[in-house]
Amino acid sequence: MTKQTLLLLFIGVCTIWNSAKAQTYTIESSEGVKVKIHLNEPSWYIATVSCLTDTVFLNDYRGVKEVRVLKRKFLKIVYDTRGGSGFQSRNTVILSVNKKKINVSMLVTSFGKAFGGDIDGSLYSVKFGMTGNDKSNFKLIAHIYDRHNSIRHPEKSYIKNKQAILDFDPNQNIFYSSHKKTAQLFKIDVADVQSENLELNETFPVIILNGDSYCYYYIKGKWYKGDDNTLFEEYHNNHL
Repeated sequence: MTKQTLLLLFIGVCTIWNSAKAQTYTIESSEGVKVKIHLNEPSWYIATVSCLTDTVFLNDYRGVKEVRVLKRKFLKIVYDTRGGSGFQSRNTVILSVNKKKINVSMLVTSFGKAFGGDIDGSLYSVKFGMTGNDKSNFKLIAHIYDRHNSIRHPEKSYIKNKQAILDFDPNQNIFYSSHKKTAQLFKIDVADVQSENLELNETFPVIILNGDSYCYYYIKGKWYKGDDNTLFEEYHNNHL
């Protein structure tokens, strides 16, 4: 039995133990059936989101900031993540339900604040709004604020306000900005699990937000946050 399987089993036991503390939200599945999604916040770094017999485990979780139902079909969760010395970060995940399974329709880093040393309060923030009435015309509008203040090199300081539009793929139930041909060997970084290598040579749906140094890849039914040569796994599914 792998370390990741043991971790999922342990988290599942903790989810049952703490189920009474879960926050519950109602959305419509893609089939038009009302379903309940339960968000359980543990005291350590993984939160669970469950619906029917399916569960998503959010890695590096440090507390919820906002939960909102969008267009009756989606649940948006904004949550703090583990940052580092002089850095704070936050993710936004948008969930839907299709064929009795939770679908991660989008997951991106939506907030980053850096301070200390040469940096004075640099800030990256993304706020999302949704338009459209059904799966044929849903869109996510990302409003991006990107500010960098350098004390030693003020000529490198800037403030940018941008907007990005993410289309909806009704077949995969995801939001994306474009498709990208990728032929590269990546290291997959998974919390508390030994890293693995993955060689890719395909075209994938991606999310690229101006001002964010990451590209988000949708690979085999799952979102990954990628930099030059590493894919970061932000969550687990119990059915993947």
